[in-house]
Amino acid sequence: MSVARGIREAPIRDYARPVLSFLRNHPKAVDIGLTVLIGLSTVVSADDPEGFDWWLTSLVSLASLLVRHRNPTITFATGATVSLLHLAMGNDLRPVDVVALIGLFSVAAWGSRRLSFALLAASLLVTGAWAIHAADANTREPAPPPPRIIIIDRLAPPGPEDDQVQDWGGFAGIGLSLAVAWLAGLNTRQRRIRLSVLEQRAADLERERDTQAALAVAAERGRISRELHDVVAHALSVVVLQAQGAQAELERRPERTREALDAIVGTGRTALGEIRRLLGALGQDEPDWEPQPGAERLPRLAADIRSAGTPVEFLVEGEPRPLPSTVDLAAYRIVQEALTNVLKHAGPAASVTIVMRYGPETLEIEVTDDGIATEEPSGAGHGLEGMRERVNVLGGTFDAGPRPERGFVVRATLPS
Repeated sequence: MSVARGIREAPIRDYARPVLSFLRNHPKAVDIGLTVLIGLSTVVSADDPEGFDWWLTSLVSLASLLVRHRNPTITFATGATVSLLHLAMGNDLRPVDVVALIGLFSVAAWGSRRLSFALLAASLLVTGAWAIHAADANTREPAPPPPRIIIIDRLAPPGPEDDQVQDWGGFAGIGLSLAVAWLAGLNTRQRRIRLSVLEQRAADLERERDTQAALAVAAERGRISRELHDVVAHALSVVVLQAQGAQAELERRPERTREALDAIVGTGRTALGEIRRLLGALGQDEPDWEPQPGAERLPRLAADIRSAGTPVEFLVEGEPRPLPSTVDLAAYRIVQEALTNVLKHAGPAASVTIVMRYGPETLEIEVTDDGIATEEPSGAGHGLEGMRERVNVLGGTFDAGPRPERGFVVRATLPS
């Protein structure tokens, strides 16, 4: 039953939403429309000719509706004063007398809450005093009129009771109307505050979402920059060494020159493929079908370095097993960067030993060389920092520094 009723009420809410949005965003138009509506209703309901004073005060009361949103206190004060004057004139209740209730509603909705409560209390006191006065005046027996000749016209309607004081339902009727208007204003205030809080929360969530997206993009760009650094630095180091070897063997052993050039071509193609894959991750224009490098490609990496003229020994301790993708990529990049540092800093006579130790829950990587470097590589590069950051992100340990006897060592322990 509730589902069916919700389905029936949904179109009504959809139609009402633009109307409510217009009313909230165009308060001036609402005030003008309300003034015209109450004015026309007053003219239509005034069957008997009213006095000039009554019409003048009514116009003043209607005009106060135009400032209802900017200064609701003026609307209430004007409407309440005009209503009291109409009571004193002995007139019946007209639509224009509702301006006082609209003013109290407006003060409670857009003005000060304390002021609205004070105006309600003052209105109830005045209403109670007027109700007591009306009850006393209406129950008091009139003094007997002096004797005079009365001409009775049977066709004439009975004359009005001029000694009756108008009370418009007494304290109960007017007091209840005032209380309802005040409570409706407070409810409107609470709904407006709640809507403002929800809109602010939505704006904060949108800003937080944009911030998270920007941070994610920055983190991805940082990761890609580190990947590019590793790929480009390693490839260029190998290419330079191969080119130097080819230059040295060009005249003496041309066949070795061809091998060196083939190695340069292979290294360049591999580097270009990895660079294309990394840059494609930024645009996401096409799927990344090429798998990321991992530990299974380390023997090939060692062979490339060996072909460049640097002796490399690759050892595996323990039982190799499949690694998580993040650990697999980190292992490859750490070894790649360590070999790049050897090519750049260890000197031409250095040799390298790579040890991969598979423990029960860890993977230990150790890259040592016997080159001439006796201190950590310095300069503008980010090799060691990039390796340390990779290991720290995965929750492992990293250590790098010169060996006591000769060369340099890089050790990393990754959870696997």
